[in-house]
Amino acid sequence: MTTHVPPNGPEIPPGTAEFDADVVVAGAGASALFAALRCARLGQSVVLVSPREEFEPAGTGISPLLAPPTLALLAADGIDAELTEAGQRVLGVDDHGSAGLLSSWRYTDHVGVARPHGLTVPTGTLVQAALAQLRAEPRVRIRTAESVLAVDQDELAVQLTVGRPGTADADPAATARIRARYAVAAEGRGSALRDLVGIELDVSHFDRPAWLLVTPAVPDRDPVLLVRHQAPSALFTIPIPPASLAVVWSPDQEGASQLTADGAGPDAAITQLAHVDAELAAWMDKARERVSPLIRLNFSLWRAKSWRAGRVLLLGESAHGLHTLGGQGLNQSLQSGASLAAAVHDALSSGDAERIGAYERIRRPHVEQLQDFQWNLQALRSYSAAPPERGAHEDFIEVMTRLQPELAAQLAAHRP
Repeated sequence: MTTHVPPNGPEIPPGTAEFDADVVVAGAGASALFAALRCARLGQSVVLVSPREEFEPAGTGISPLLAPPTLALLAADGIDAELTEAGQRVLGVDDHGSAGLLSSWRYTDHVGVARPHGLTVPTGTLVQAALAQLRAEPRVRIRTAESVLAVDQDELAVQLTVGRPGTADADPAATARIRARYAVAAEGRGSALRDLVGIELDVSHFDRPAWLLVTPAVPDRDPVLLVRHQAPSALFTIPIPPASLAVVWSPDQEGASQLTADGAGPDAAITQLAHVDAELAAWMDKARERVSPLIRLNFSLWRAKSWRAGRVLLLGESAHGLHTLGGQGLNQSLQSGASLAAAVHDALSSGDAERIGAYERIRRPHVEQLQDFQWNLQALRSYSAAPPERGAHEDFIEVMTRLQPELAAQLAAHRP
């Protein structure tokens, strides 16, 4: 295939009707942008198709924990200074059970860790930092406010029809056709591209809900991810910017009924928290005018039955969903973006299409193992009053401190 990149800047005018690229990435989130950036820096021409008119603004969105291995990957592509400036450092994890401390560790305890801390960073800040790097790449072109409307592929290429949903029938001239060597579905759980190629999701729902509040940070507390699992209740807190604390409270069944009742608000949660973390509850009561409304959270896991259909690859939440525990959803999505880019580069540069299979072979078992750990974790699924024997994060220490060895080996062979 002859690759043609339109010579008209990073934004492709809507009237551009047909062109070629090595890779098309569909999505507007951080994992889509990072995968597109990695592909471009490995030498591929890239078209990013965003279903959004505008990308998420800096400083907005949730603030998940970015672990040191992920921070090192982002820094290697120039996505570092903005995150450090806007983020909140997290030094490690303290995990308490019914009878006391179960597990405590700091990133500095681990020899060779890429950074001495994690960072909680607003997703909008990460998106804008990645977007700035992407827009500076001459091999990248961006289409906004468009979705993938149709897909056709053969052994050599995939052809995508893109445009605003609903426009194809009303005005075929408003759509465009992109012929690419590979396409990446990275639009999230509701991925249109994944659905068009017929890959189904298996979804499992956690039975017990949780409630989220955001409060000013408790003075003089270490900035760590703190768990207090006094079975059957479980409390998770994590420092987030600016100088705040995200409080995720999963009470027993009676407590859940109280919080589900009409009119329940932060006061009801603060009363319950007093039995688990008296200092936190007293601080939230004192700072109640700055405590957020109470938000109910329902969690689920999902798995795509395959991460690939021909030349269409799935990335991030288009392929999998994890519980928020430890921020692994975003971390694993970004790490998979680096793996996907390496596999695409290997397949295209070698002329061996079979090498694209390295992406799913390396990443899928790893991610699904993390899902299994979460699904079987007492603090997330069970109302059992049996005292926990292990910390909630003990099975995640390795992934929170080091890059998956198979991924590290893959990336070492394909440095931009």
